[in-house]
Amino acid sequence: MSSNYNLDDLNEAQRDAVCNLSQNSLVIAGAGSGKTRVLIQRILWLVEDNEFSPFSILAVTFTNKAAKEIKSRLSDSLDISIDSMWVGTFHGICYRILRANYQKVFLPKNFQIIDTDDQVRIIKRIMKDNEIDNSQVLPKQVAWYINKKKDQSIRSAKAKDDDFISIQYNKIYKIYEEYCNNSGLVDFGEIILRTLELFKNNSDTKSYYHSLFKSILIDEFQDTNTIQYELIKIMTSSDTSIFAVGDDDQSIYGWRGAKIENIEKLQKDFKNTEVFRLEQNYRSTGNILNAANSVILNNNSRMGKNLWTEDKSGDPIKIFSATDEIDEAIFVIETINKHVLENYKRNEIAILYRSNAQSRVFEEKLIARGIPYKIYGGFRFFERAEIKDVIAYMRLATTNNDNNSFERIVNTPPRGIGEKTKELLREFSKENKTSLYDSIPLAIEKSIFTRKAGESLIEFHNLISLVKSILEKDDLPHQINEIIKISNIKSIYEKNKTEQARSKLENLDELVSAAQEFTNTDLDENETIIDAFLTHTSLEAGEGQGNEWDECVQLMTLHSSKGLEFPIVFLVGLEENLFPSRMSIEGDNLEEERRLCYVGITRARKKLYISHAQMRRQYGSDNYCLPSRFLNELPEEVIEEIGYSPKKFFKRDNRMNKNTYKESSMIGKRVIHKKFGEGMVTSTEGSDSNTRVQISFDEVGTKWLILAIANLEII
Repeated sequence: MSSNYNLDDLNEAQRDAVCNLSQNSLVIAGAGSGKTRVLIQRILWLVEDNEFSPFSILAVTFTNKAAKEIKSRLSDSLDISIDSMWVGTFHGICYRILRANYQKVFLPKNFQIIDTDDQVRIIKRIMKDNEIDNSQVLPKQVAWYINKKKDQSIRSAKAKDDDFISIQYNKIYKIYEEYCNNSGLVDFGEIILRTLELFKNNSDTKSYYHSLFKSILIDEFQDTNTIQYELIKIMTSSDTSIFAVGDDDQSIYGWRGAKIENIEKLQKDFKNTEVFRLEQNYRSTGNILNAANSVILNNNSRMGKNLWTEDKSGDPIKIFSATDEIDEAIFVIETINKHVLENYKRNEIAILYRSNAQSRVFEEKLIARGIPYKIYGGFRFFERAEIKDVIAYMRLATTNNDNNSFERIVNTPPRGIGEKTKELLREFSKENKTSLYDSIPLAIEKSIFTRKAGESLIEFHNLISLVKSILEKDDLPHQINEIIKISNIKSIYEKNKTEQARSKLENLDELVSAAQEFTNTDLDENETIIDAFLTHTSLEAGEGQGNEWDECVQLMTLHSSKGLEFPIVFLVGLEENLFPSRMSIEGDNLEEERRLCYVGITRARKKLYISHAQMRRQYGSDNYCLPSRFLNELPEEVIEEIGYSPKKFFKRDNRMNKNTYKESSMIGKRVIHKKFGEGMVTSTEGSDSNTRVQISFDEVGTKWLILAIANLEII
């Protein structure tokens, strides 16, 4: 037995889940409760104690990062090569199945994956070719429509749309399907849909994988969407065991198709399912957990659990009420600076916000103080334009009918091939039913271009032929280095001495390093190193790469923070209509928004600061803000209010489970306001948190102010 396999290291609840003898298990794993450890120990238990072959186990994760972590830990525990084990994301697993069965799903052997940007480019081209007005139909909206349909396993021919705009979207969807099929391209949604269709239409293939997979484990089960759940069902035979790990309280991706209902469906669809709850938290202090439990308790649709820890209560949660967003940012940055002086590392500190737009003010203040920071989840390595350009050269050389890659690089770097020339080539390509690349020599033979344009096109044609010959010899890093050289891509940035241009040159150099690291990857029998690398770049595009965890303060949205943890967390902007968002309030989606708050609170290990502003500049104007309802759901015994609090003039009515306040007697009081100076309260109107006060100021006259956010002090 391997040293890393030790059931004694698990707590009782974890051990019960790992060693469950029922056919199916649903593990409700609270934040910081060791779910990854449980998942890995389950695999080891199946292999070590139950004599399962490691290759009969399928483990599905939601990120490549999680898959790598699981593989790394298994590698330390098993005395075999784990490279061929079935551990990966839904897209990665499905890609592997499609690669082995490409003929059955009518794909070319070297089919290519396209990312979201490529998808939108293709849609734009289709719309232009078919004279569809993009002022009425937006390409990104069409992409969203197509992806949503594929997530529901609906082809264009099966769509039942009855509104005008969806009917227009579906027409484009149909042309898009034909384009991708002709070009040997699959988008992310297609990878899963094509795999599902493979199982539905090929009983022999389904039987093969049924006999292969004896146990299927799914991580982050609460994030599965309709088609992913359908795929799990069809891949499972009566002899397969299911081990699903998730947390209904952390289901925050409804906006991209995740179905929290799948947790309930699992228990109905898979008989003999035993439910386990992991409630002991190994991450956060008692006060932080009490706050998280108290907030999420207000949700009705949940399976129910209560996080606890053996650690101490820890520091109280600090609630800061700022005058405005600038005051909020100054407080956060000054507090960060204080903790850095206390020897906390900057990358141990995170600022979490509901909306990306909130980061600007924090960035300004961090720059002003000379504090390095990173936006987590910003532009990712394989999504950067210069990297995608090099990849497009490789794709076109590998698959000459990849029109999308052709369009991207035919004039990158600029080589005198303008839009008029490209349009002539497109028309010729359409008439002759050949790819854009293959059309070049035929079109030149017919003399449809000017002499200069023809020379430029044939030069590009020869360049791709040269790239193809390079890809047939030598090693991958050398190949990429040569492609960068002969394509002259660096020339675009070498003339420009800006920091951005230098960064792009460094990225191109880093691509060679990425290829160097990739050369040790094991390949499937139907796959070349080039095919594998091109697939790797597409699958990794949504994951992020590089030095995410340099010694920098981490800034990110709450959605991006899921799965991460930090000793110190600043949860900012807790105001009505910001968090919870206006859309969630108006769209009756408060429960998911509250789960997002729960996720934010449980990212903190030791110290948690929560802030809100009384006034916030949005869309060019200053708006008064009410504190978020989530603040009122925090237990009083775990919080400490710092800065101004509206409770100075209001006290909570403990009989009500919402923001209800009782007005204190104020008429006749002398007060001072930060901006307007001294004055006297002459009248009040309204009730609860909407109470307004009329104040006769000594210097600026009479004004009406909202009491909860006016920041008044009694003199």
